[in-house]
Amino acid sequence: MKVSIVGSGVVGQATGIGLSLNGHKVLFHDIDRDKLRCLREKGYTTAEDVAEAVNNTEVLFVCVPTPTIDEKIELKYVLDSAKKIGSALKGNKKFVVVTFRSTIPPETTRTKLLPLLEYNSGLKAGVNFGVCMNPEFLREKTPLDDFLNPSRIIIGEFEEKSGDILEKLYSRFRCRIIRTSLETAEMIKYTSNLFLAAKISFFNEIYMVCKELNIDSKVVSEAVSLDPRIGKYGIEGGRPFGGMCLPKDLAAFIEFADLKGLNPILLKAVEEVNQEISFYHSIKPEPRIRSKEV
Repeated sequence: MKVSIVGSGVVGQATGIGLSLNGHKVLFHDIDRDKLRCLREKGYTTAEDVAEAVNNTEVLFVCVPTPTIDEKIELKYVLDSAKKIGSALKGNKKFVVVTFRSTIPPETTRTKLLPLLEYNSGLKAGVNFGVCMNPEFLREKTPLDDFLNPSRIIIGEFEEKSGDILEKLYSRFRCRIIRTSLETAEMIKYTSNLFLAAKISFFNEIYMVCKELNIDSKVVSEAVSLDPRIGKYGIEGGRPFGGMCLPKDLAAFIEFADLKGLNPILLKAVEEVNQEISFYHSIKPEPRIRSKEV
């Protein structure tokens, strides 16, 4: 199938190169000309603008960044991409499935991105073009390997036709494919990262308690990890979680939940523990006073 990538950073390149290795014809686009030049030097085809990417594809993946700034998710890049893609879809007679890979809060695709696509194209989603949410689960250090060997593929679909096309695109992948709503797919991505953050902060709190009691936290964590329900990931205490995803997604989701009138107490505690472990060895913090109401 013909595939275009809009946003050719870590996620976009892993997605495009991985699909190319699975026999698909891939076209890359990015506002960073240096990224496109590097891709061309490696033998990949690039598009000069979004219109070229839209006009030469069956499935278009949006992989632009959604950074967290001042603890709030910044959607301007994905919103701008939706506007440009919508304009490029105008007059396009092919059914293109616009598929968002960027990490975005629940309801964003349906309430913000889809209306922009329709408004700027003058077309109807599900009739003239398709919309899917296909979250990525890629580690920063091994994105291509993770893409080629997924534990599951999540397809959040606006309507069945779009989901069918995306499932066909992934037909060579030997893993479970879960098809669901746009909102559920968005939530699955956040839930995965939030749980990993919570797990790391949990074992960091155990690490700090063990240090105070002169107990070997490594032995504790190793023994606990042998329970198949728990596993080894994130059990080594003493280091805060970092990287591209966990800190930003945790902060963004806490802000998202607060704006919805919710109070994610556990997630706020996860963030607090991560901040505490960052200073544990250099500046030992005062004991925390926990509210009796919690």
